[in-house]
Amino acid sequence: MIKKFLVALLTLFALVASTTAVAAQDDEESTAPVTNLVVHSVDATEASTEVSLIGTNYSIDADAIRIKENGEDVAVSGVTTAQRSGKAQEFVVVIDTSQGLAQGNAFETVKREMATAVRQLPSGSSVAVVSAGDTAIVAQEPTTDLNLAAREIEDLDLSTASVIFNAIDRGAAQFTTEADTARTMIIFTGSIDTRSAISGNAARTAVLQRTAQIVSIQYNGGAAEVRNMVDTVGGVALASDSPTSVAGTIGTAMAIASDRLLVSFPGTSDVSVRGDVTMSADGFETSFSYPGGMLTDRKVALAAQSVAEPTGIAFFRGSLGLLVILGLVFAAVGLGAFALGSLFLGGESSLDNLLNRYSGEGDGAELSGEENAIVQTALVKRAVEMSESFAEDRGFLVKIEEMLERANLPLRAGEAMAFFVAGIFFSMVLGFFLVGGFIGAVVMGIVGAIVMLVGLNFRAARRIRKFEQQLPDTLQLLAGTLRAGYSLPQGLEAVSKEISDPMGFELRRVMTEARLGRELEDALGSAAERLSSPDFAWAVMAIGIQREVGGNLNELLMTVSDTMIARERLKGEVAALTAEGKLSAILLGGLPPGLGFIMWLMNPEYINQLFVTTLGNIFLGLGIVAALVGFVWMKKVITINV
Repeated sequence: MIKKFLVALLTLFALVASTTAVAAQDDEESTAPVTNLVVHSVDATEASTEVSLIGTNYSIDADAIRIKENGEDVAVSGVTTAQRSGKAQEFVVVIDTSQGLAQGNAFETVKREMATAVRQLPSGSSVAVVSAGDTAIVAQEPTTDLNLAAREIEDLDLSTASVIFNAIDRGAAQFTTEADTARTMIIFTGSIDTRSAISGNAARTAVLQRTAQIVSIQYNGGAAEVRNMVDTVGGVALASDSPTSVAGTIGTAMAIASDRLLVSFPGTSDVSVRGDVTMSADGFETSFSYPGGMLTDRKVALAAQSVAEPTGIAFFRGSLGLLVILGLVFAAVGLGAFALGSLFLGGESSLDNLLNRYSGEGDGAELSGEENAIVQTALVKRAVEMSESFAEDRGFLVKIEEMLERANLPLRAGEAMAFFVAGIFFSMVLGFFLVGGFIGAVVMGIVGAIVMLVGLNFRAARRIRKFEQQLPDTLQLLAGTLRAGYSLPQGLEAVSKEISDPMGFELRRVMTEARLGRELEDALGSAAERLSSPDFAWAVMAIGIQREVGGNLNELLMTVSDTMIARERLKGEVAALTAEGKLSAILLGGLPPGLGFIMWLMNPEYINQLFVTTLGNIFLGLGIVAALVGFVWMKKVITINV
C-alpha cells in the first residue's frame, strides 16, 4: 500500500515538474521585447510640437499614445516615422577589433551579423564604417551602397589594442551637418579603451555637435564609458555576454537604429514657458521638459524638471494665509525698526547717567527708581540672561564685549546675543515663507547671521579708522595745551571737549576712569587695546616713558605726531602705486565667474557639462582652486605693510 502511494506521488511530482518546465519554456518563447523609447529632440518652433524618439517599436499609432503637458491632457495630432516622412538617414558603424573578440569565434559572428544588418537598412541610407583597433581607421567613407559598406565590415581584421574614443571621434566627423537628417552611430565594443589620444568627454562632445544618437552593444562588459555616453547623448545601450547571443543583440540594435518615431502635438510655443511632458504608450512611459518656441536636439537639455511639492501649512498657501503672512512681516519689520530706533536714538542708559556724574557732563540729577534700561520685560530679561550665561560658559563673552565696545554699541554681551539669535530666527522665518522649505530657512538664517556679523565688523572698522585719522591732530592739540602750561590730565580733559567723536568719546571715558581712581596710563592703555590701535599704543608708551625718565613731553608728542603723519602719507603713496595691481587682481579674480555666468545665460547646455559630468566637476574644482591660489598670490604681492 505504501509502495503504491510512493509511486503515485513520484508520478504526480514528475507530471507537475514537466508541466511547469513546458509552461516556463512557452513563457520564455512568448516573451516580447520590452518597448523602450528615448526622447532625442523636440522641435517647438512651429504651432505643432514634434518629438523625435528612438526605440524598439516604430509601429505605434496615435490612438495608443497619451500625452500630458503641465498636468493637462493633450491630444496627439500626428504620428509618423523618419522613413515614412522621407527624412534622410545617416549611419556610422564603429566596431571594436581588439583581441578580446577572438575567443569563441565572436569576431566572425559580429562581422557576419553586422554586415547582414547593414544590408537590411532602409534604401538610400548613408553608411560609414570605422574600425577601432590599434588605430582608428575609416574603413568605408559615407556611401549609399549598402553592399559595399557590408563588404568592408566583412573584411575587418583583429588587432592587438583598442582606440574606441578615437574611432568615435572620427566616426562623428563622417556625419553631415544638413538639417532634417536623422543621424545614428552604432558602436560595438568588446574591451576597454587602451590607447586613445582623446578622452571620452571629447568623443561625446563630437557626437553632441553632430546631434547624433548612439546605439551601443557592449560585449562582455565592453567599454563602460560608452554607456555613460549613451545616457548623456541619448540612445539605447544593449549588452551581450556570449557569442551565441550577440547575433540577436546586433539584430535588435540595428532595428532600433533603422528609424525614428515622430510624434506631433499642440505644445508650447511661448519662449518664456517650459513644457513638462509625460508620454505613455504600449507599456512604456517617459518624461521630459523642453523650452517653448525652440529646437532642442540634445538629450541633456530635455531632462524632466521635478516639480517640488508645496511645503508648510496648507492655510498659509491660500490668499487669506498670504495676507496673514504679509501682516506678520510688516508687524515684525515695524517692531524691528522701533527696537533699533529705541536702541540708537533713545536716551542714555542708566550706566551712562551714572558715569556722567564723574565726567562732568551730567546735570547731577538723581536716578529715578525705574532704571532706563534697554530691556525691561521679564521674558526679554530672561532671554538676555540665558544668552549671557551661554556665552560665558563657552568662553567668548569677553570677545563679544570687545566687539561691542569697538563698534560703540550700548549693549551688554547678553543683549547682543539675544538680538543676534532673534535676528537669525526672523531671517529663517522669512526664508521659510519667501524662499520655501527647510533649506530656504537655513540659507536665509545663515545669510542673516553673516549680514549681522559683517555689519558689526564694518561699524567697528569704520570707527577705528576714524579714530586713527584723528590721532595726529589729537597729539598736536595735546602738545599745544602742554606748552600753554596745562598738566597732562588737564590737557587730556581740554582736548576731550574740543575734538569730535570717536576720539573725544574715548578720551572722556579715559578721564572718567581716572576720576574713579584708575591710573591714567592704565586707562589710556585700555583705550588703545580696546580699539586695537598700535599708533595710540605707541603714543601711550611714549607718555609712560617720559613720565618715568622726564623730558619735554610736548616735543615728544609733536615728534610722534609727525611720524604718524609721515606714515599715513607713505601709506597713501603705497596705496596709489598698488591701485593698478589691486584693480587687476579684482578683474582677474572676477573674470572667470563673471564670464562663466554670461556664457551660462547665452548657452546653458554648454556650461551645464561642468555640473552634470564627473570630469566637468573635476575641472570645475581644479579651476576654483587655481583661481583662489592665483588671487591669494596676487594679494600677497600687492599687500605692503607700512
